[in-house]
Amino acid sequence: MVQEIKSGEAVVWRAELKGRKVLIGERAAIEFLAQRGYGIIKGGFLELELVEAAYLVNRGMITVENEGRQLGFIDLVELGSKEDPDFWVKLNVYTDLRNRALVVMPGVTSYELLVDWKRRDSARRFLVRIVKEGVRISFADFEEMHRRALESDRELVLAIVDKEGVVTYYTVEGVAHVANISWEEDLEPVQSQQEG
Repeated sequence: MVQEIKSGEAVVWRAELKGRKVLIGERAAIEFLAQRGYGIIKGGFLELELVEAAYLVNRGMITVENEGRQLGFIDLVELGSKEDPDFWVKLNVYTDLRNRALVVMPGVTSYELLVDWKRRDSARRFLVRIVKEGVRISFADFEEMHRRALESDRELVLAIVDKEGVVTYYTVEGVAHVANISWEEDLEPVQSQQEG
């Protein structure tokens, strides 16, 4: 099913599409890719999400086959976009983070990525939440994101993607729930004092 193709010094591994996952069975590929934070090892295979597979196909590291037909990068993007209209946005953020030499893994929800940043003597872990510019986020949703980041011992980062596909990252330092405040009641005495 899965073989290794050598082209010059580069190695390209073959993978197979199974449902919405891409499976790699070659032991060398599993070790190489898993060590770099790609996929999850299940039942002797490395299972990749479509966003990971699309990135690896675009980088020329794997080829993906489906029922004997080889799928290209555009094929994988179209396949991912059929069920998820924001697939391209997610792939854009995933690619940007990977190109910054970060270890990136899909998160619990489809709009989250788990990111590990490691250097010689330090490491940081992030929960990156992908948000399209102009989309409203309720405070309750924001608080939930922050809670999940804290529970997974990660820093929350918002990846805001504008209409041109430019990604801007914002680190969230802290979120606190504030009780309902009636600003009008608090402002009335101040206004009275200022008038008199």
